[in-house]
Amino acid sequence: MQHELTCGQPPHRSVIRIENDATDTVREALRARRPGGPVAIVADQSVVALAGRIGHALQGIGIDARICTMVADERAKSLETVGALSAQLLTHGITRSGAVIAVGGGIVGDTAGFLAATYMRGVRCIQVPTTLLAMVDAAIGGKTAVNVAMKDGSLAKNAVGAFAMPELVVCDPGSLATLPPREMQCGLAECVKHALLADAELAEWLVANAMAVVGKDTAAIAALVARAAAVKVAIVDRDPTEQGERALLNLGHTYAHAIEARHDDRIKHGEAVAIGLVAAMTVASRLGRVRHAQVEALQALLERVGLPTRLQDLVPAPDAAATLRRCMDLDKKRAGKGLVLVLPQGPVGAGLVEAPPEEAVLAGWSAVGAA
Repeated sequence: MQHELTCGQPPHRSVIRIENDATDTVREALRARRPGGPVAIVADQSVVALAGRIGHALQGIGIDARICTMVADERAKSLETVGALSAQLLTHGITRSGAVIAVGGGIVGDTAGFLAATYMRGVRCIQVPTTLLAMVDAAIGGKTAVNVAMKDGSLAKNAVGAFAMPELVVCDPGSLATLPPREMQCGLAECVKHALLADAELAEWLVANAMAVVGKDTAAIAALVARAAAVKVAIVDRDPTEQGERALLNLGHTYAHAIEARHDDRIKHGEAVAIGLVAAMTVASRLGRVRHAQVEALQALLERVGLPTRLQDLVPAPDAAATLRRCMDLDKKRAGKGLVLVLPQGPVGAGLVEAPPEEAVLAGWSAVGAA
């Protein structure tokens, strides 16, 4: 049950290893290329035991490893947290020849990745994702970022960030053993997105195997991570810094980020992406880019894997469409002409649409139950 992918080009190449026992993999990677001083393990409180095992293994080969914890919350994914972590790294004596090891889900990976990209102008980074969503998407490709809190209380998602490829991503299916079913389903949302972009057969695989994945079947998880990650790797290799095609990986995310900006306390990222995919597919249908049957097929697939397709599935009283539409204007993918949406095109694939008709944008919100 071992898979290995590479992402990017030297000197910014990342190795993605899908195998059991993250502790051994991290230890052997740092044994082969030893850091010149202490390393920091940035971890979510819920996976501090795994972080401790990695730290103990590194201490066993003479590498001083210091654990720094953070809250895995969208509002803690901030410049303030990066500043606090930087102070801890300085206190622990970590230099430019050290390393940051991120252990956790997408929030920790994004924050620790940005910390590694900016601390002393950049140190080595190893990602150890502990959620399915992070394994198939967030930890891969070197996009790091934190959110910015706005005066109205909403969040500008990933508004400050950097491209910085981790040298290693370790995806251990066993690390998902205690992950709640809701979090497993969140990871499936990104897999559905990858199926829409470039792998129609992956959708059929999900219908047949999603329950095995949610049930923590490690062989099924490894197969899914390898297949879904391959879609992202291929796109990132062609466009590492999002000058064109890589932006397609944001399919559903402009709607999703607006949802999270208003409901980050109730709706998780994967759930927002699922709802955002339905909204984006609806807009594509309105513009004649896909058949209406594809909207229905997407809704059926998401429901089959246990994901929401309407705001009411999670929020008793959703915001008005006009309110959510204004949140879309905070999206970092806006262009000079205004809003830019990634919209499905044909049976599989997507494209960028600048300044889509407002009627179609609002139809997307209506389709997912915005008031």
